[in-house]
Amino acid sequence: MVTALRGAMVCGAMALLSACSSSNNGAQLEADAGALAAPGQVPAAATAWEAGGESRFCPQVTLREGTAILRKNVGDQVDYVASISEANRDCRIIDGRLRMQIGVAGRIVPGAAAQARTVNLPIRVAVLLGEDVIYSELGRQAVAIAPGGGAKTFRYLDQGISLDPNETRVVIYAGFDEGPPE
Repeated sequence: MVTALRGAMVCGAMALLSACSSSNNGAQLEADAGALAAPGQVPAAATAWEAGGESRFCPQVTLREGTAILRKNVGDQVDYVASISEANRDCRIIDGRLRMQIGVAGRIVPGAAAQARTVNLPIRVAVLLGEDVIYSELGRQAVAIAPGGGAKTFRYLDQGISLDPNETRVVIYAGFDEGPPE
């Protein structure tokens, strides 16, 4: 069981790394941002984003070990299992700053103990400069689940990162973060 879980995590990490590409033009992230806006409206951030220039440097997004899978149980039965399958980024120079959009995608599968409800998945995006955390934001992505229902996909978009464009020693992490155990 442990060996199979480790194998699945390694395969997931390899898929994630293959999905992270500096050649990404951000079209999918912009489409996702537009889909979240009210019909007929263009988000102000998308307009500024389109006006920004492309950045030559765009740090990769990495899943921190142990943060790609979130499993919840009710007693001995599985309530749901959520997994991150992809993390991408897009970078632009806007007002002299390196602005980043970090997109996280995955799926959630209801288990035997699932109840019909909306689950708020805790997704953290953090930026480190050396050992110092210079940005950390915990967001929540709502996903509806139902007993006996199939897997549902989710997408989360963080548009809050603004960095010095000359700083190339940054590391970006994304993943589930439930905080300290209760």
